[in-house]
Amino acid sequence: MNQAWKKRLDHLDQAKAKNSQQTFKCSSCGCTAKASAGTERADLRQCTKCFGKRKDTRANQLNDLTGSEWAQLSKSVERYPGVRSEKQRAHGAAFPESLAEAHIKIYTKRGDLVLDPFAGVGTTLDVAARLARRSVGVELNGNFCRVARADLPKDGNHEVICDDARNLGAHVAPGSVSLVLTSPPYATLLQSVKGAFAYKWREHSTLKLISNPPPYSKHADDLGNLSYSDFMVAIGQVMSACWTALKKGGYAVWVVKDYRDLKAGVPYVNFHGDVIAVAQANEFKLWDVRIYDQTQFRPLVVLGYPSTNYYMNVGHSYILVFRK
Repeated sequence: MNQAWKKRLDHLDQAKAKNSQQTFKCSSCGCTAKASAGTERADLRQCTKCFGKRKDTRANQLNDLTGSEWAQLSKSVERYPGVRSEKQRAHGAAFPESLAEAHIKIYTKRGDLVLDPFAGVGTTLDVAARLARRSVGVELNGNFCRVARADLPKDGNHEVICDDARNLGAHVAPGSVSLVLTSPPYATLLQSVKGAFAYKWREHSTLKLISNPPPYSKHADDLGNLSYSDFMVAIGQVMSACWTALKKGGYAVWVVKDYRDLKAGVPYVNFHGDVIAVAQANEFKLWDVRIYDQTQFRPLVVLGYPSTNYYMNVGHSYILVFRK
């Protein structure tokens, strides 16, 4: 036998010996168990059940979650239950508090600063306060600012700034924010889609109609009043300001929804794709995409029937996760 083959066989014998099964009494529960020789479980003399119950003593660097909580919040498709508050209904397009709660728990620890550059009536800030995080929101609509401030603790840890989101750099210190959580206005969508959703198809459904939220303001600087191209430029300016405000390694979560602009001859507006492109152009790294399943809130309606135009009901939003 040549030397090379001998070394190979010796190596295989050593591996076989290492992987041989050892039988022992579990040091925790006393049951009979087996484990491969040389493994940590064999050294600790524990059965698989007791070995899996060990407490993970590693420090959680990102948040205050346990390992099981971490896993439960990691689903890539999710529904967010909850009843909208009176002020959320007045706003018309606020995301559920359960959505804000999940993402604040994931990306921050107690005491961290959360920023919402399009604060609306303050959903992000309300949840941040309840979870013992600090918060700052920027909102152009003066009425929304008043509503948002009314429910916040007066402890100096929460602030609503009535200003254009593009100016947030004047109010938020660079590198001070752990999480950006927001949903932007949708250019001229609220003006181009008028009246009750699917009003033309009431004869095809017994479900109640859904009224679209009204435009947020007539303010010239309101991003919701801009053309789509100007709107995306403005979103880029907000992205840039958010990047500066975030700590290195911080996360930015944007809740966005694609839509249709059939009046303009556009069957599908790839809004989430455009937001990703703008974020990447402003140094953000795309980290994750979660599908926010909203089908339980949206009745199916007949779109395009009986023509050759078949349109799906857009019953989901995208939760885009970026990182600095």
